[in-house]
Amino acid sequence: MKNVNLAVLALLLCGGVHAKESDFAEKVYVDAVKQIAEMQDNRVTFSDDVIITQGTIKIKADKVVVIRSGERGAEVMTAYGKPATFFQILDNGKPVNAHGDSIRYELKNRLVTITGNGELKQEDSQVNGDLIRYDIVKQKMIAESKGETNRVKTVFLPDQVENFDKPADKKQDK
Repeated sequence: MKNVNLAVLALLLCGGVHAKESDFAEKVYVDAVKQIAEMQDNRVTFSDDVIITQGTIKIKADKVVVIRSGERGAEVMTAYGKPATFFQILDNGKPVNAHGDSIRYELKNRLVTITGNGELKQEDSQVNGDLIRYDIVKQKMIAESKGETNRVKTVFLPDQVENFDKPADKKQDK
């Protein structure tokens, strides 16, 4: 997917971490069992074990629907699965994993939305919610939950966990 920036969601969790810029200069490859192009509707649907790669970005889904308006760069891409997954290596070398029932990316608006059992995980933090929305331009994330708990869950790992397997003389000073 061209310019898929879901990993930027991790900015709020990781402070100053940036998506791997070189990924967005790479070609986008889509591998699927089936592709249906509906030219009059400007829609392409990829289905059955869809894998999208662009640099270090990897998206896996049961189905991906790409809708293009008349304007170049205004595509809306939506990945569906149980779950649809996203993976990227950031500039600092840390991986970002995300998943949900659907992952929608509006290229022109730079808006990423994960819906249904959403989770965004970076090495030292994790956010769970029914809806995770990220405005890339404003660098603003909103996470919401609906249903029985109506709660969004965020986990930050303490330094002790990060240093657990290091010798005592190599642990970070407080």
